[in-house]
Amino acid sequence: MKRWIPLSVMLAIALPIIIEAQSSRPSQPVRPVRPTPPAQRPPGGVRPPVTRPPVARPPVTRPPVTRPPGGIRPPGNTRPPGHTRPPGTRPPNYRPPHHKPRPPISHRPPGWGPHRPPYTRPPHFWEGRHYYSYHRYYYHPYRPYIYGPAWHPVGFFLGAIAATATIVAINNAQYHYDAGVFYQPYNGGYQVVAPPASAIVSALPPGNAPVQVGDDTYYYYGGVFYLSVQNGYQVVQAPGGAIVYNLPEGCTQIKAGGITYLQYNGDYYQPVEIDGQPAYEVVNIEE
Repeated sequence: MKRWIPLSVMLAIALPIIIEAQSSRPSQPVRPVRPTPPAQRPPGGVRPPVTRPPVARPPVTRPPVTRPPGGIRPPGNTRPPGHTRPPGTRPPNYRPPHHKPRPPISHRPPGWGPHRPPYTRPPHFWEGRHYYSYHRYYYHPYRPYIYGPAWHPVGFFLGAIAATATIVAINNAQYHYDAGVFYQPYNGGYQVVAPPASAIVSALPPGNAPVQVGDDTYYYYGGVFYLSVQNGYQVVQAPGGAIVYNLPEGCTQIKAGGITYLQYNGDYYQPVEIDGQPAYEVVNIEE
């Protein structure tokens, strides 16, 4: 015969066992809380433009400018003493007394006759001097021209000169001339010197070039100009306006403002271009 155990008795027996079993179980780890991701920006990091309603501003009104009628100046607005305007009827080409007159556009240097064409270009002014030329400035590099083995620059020394050299006497001084070069005795030999002005030679050096300036014909060789005279050919100063295509060794570059001149034996040459070819024009200089 079976015996039934009351439910209350069974609960009293089982409940302590269940509580003890749960307390003996290991505790579960606490999972970390994931942070909330930041808000995503639009592609390129450019935020959409913020549109604001236009602000209505009142119009700016300025008071009208009132001027006295007839050009009358208000009281106190007068010229200081001593500042007077020239008379209303000015003579032609009037310039104030302090203004320096410009050189004429059509200009012939002193001593030039009607056979020499006047300068029609305004001169280049630098440090109180006027540099006249017929052609505009055209820069090109200076490359000394070699005239041959018989030609030597100023200062060159030779132990002996050719037997064809001739003696040229001028101003109580004797020079030896050969192939367009002038020599003087120096230190047991001969040294090349600058050609003396007005010296007359019996023959021109080979390879000379005729140069036409106005109605006059000059002969050019090695930086020296010759003019035909009764007894031969005379050394003369470089004529203004002469065009040459070669300059010898020994030129000095002179910078005058924005122009670079070449100086040889006291004469100034301006780089120019003639028919597409580099050349040099002798400059006429006036104080």
